[in-house]
Amino acid sequence: MRSAIFSVIGAAVLGVASVASAADTAGGVIRTLAQGIPHSAYFGVSFDAGQGVAVGMGGAIAGSADGGKTWTPVKQDVTDAALLAVERRGSHSIAVGQAGLVLIEESPGQWVKGQSGIENRLLSVSVNSAGLAIAGGEFGTLIRSDDGGKTWTSAAPDWSQYADESAPGTGEPTIYSVHVAESGDITIAGEFGLIFRLDANSAQWRVLNPLVAGTPTIFATHLSDSALRNSYAVGQRGQVLISTDGGETWVQNRVKTESNFLGVASAPGGRVVITGMRVMATSKDGGITWNQVTEGDVTTDWYQAVRTESNSGKVIAVGHAGRIIEIGG
Repeated sequence: MRSAIFSVIGAAVLGVASVASAADTAGGVIRTLAQGIPHSAYFGVSFDAGQGVAVGMGGAIAGSADGGKTWTPVKQDVTDAALLAVERRGSHSIAVGQAGLVLIEESPGQWVKGQSGIENRLLSVSVNSAGLAIAGGEFGTLIRSDDGGKTWTSAAPDWSQYADESAPGTGEPTIYSVHVAESGDITIAGEFGLIFRLDANSAQWRVLNPLVAGTPTIFATHLSDSALRNSYAVGQRGQVLISTDGGETWVQNRVKTESNFLGVASAPGGRVVITGMRVMATSKDGGITWNQVTEGDVTTDWYQAVRTESNSGKVIAVGHAGRIIEIGG
């Protein structure tokens, strides 16, 4: 389980993604917005108020000022290490990556280094408009910031309370997905199917989906801030979990694939898109039924992060070869 997503990250170790200026159409569902060199990659993408940011291999950062229609490389001299996730919310933009790396957008297009205090790889990050941030990573790493990512402290549960002594690794589960709600509630997900929540102003983590040895890893979540929309968790071997109450309870609705899902996004009207390793699935009914996309490079390569641009409702994903795509249908 630990190597499932790391194999994607580790495969891209050469070059810096360059962003194509012109978009092209690659069939009926996939529309290419940006294209890098073969050995480049983007691992994270985020939008807020029409402003987009993507991060990836070699410290690559790209920005969009038009809701993802066009993308421009953003110069930064802080690091050439891989940036593995990014979140933009309100006035806060935070990227995380290799060896505990944290970058903060101090002003538009100007990124500076934050002080995480750790050296473990960070795989996910989330921040709310008040500047409360959480980042998760390998070996149970979980850190928290109350100042928009400038300084961090450990926020990990006591994993020994949940470990199975007969199952190595359950005492240090990798955290692949984190979410900070505007309310201040924090939700984390990762290895062994765990989904935990820390309510605002509480010191006690609640188990929403238990950590159980042998359970498929959850690589990504989409948690809705609206009671009218479903929440989703996706992961290893076609794992799909759906919640109708903001993540408090979950039911399984697997997709028939042995491939790993790496990203999930929801859009108005019941649209859901899941991206992954040589697989992509879409739904038009909130995840009740699924259609597997077989167009273009979807079945031969990978797309890791996928997000919905709220102003337009467009679903945009990033992945191999520095590609940024819009997913229709």
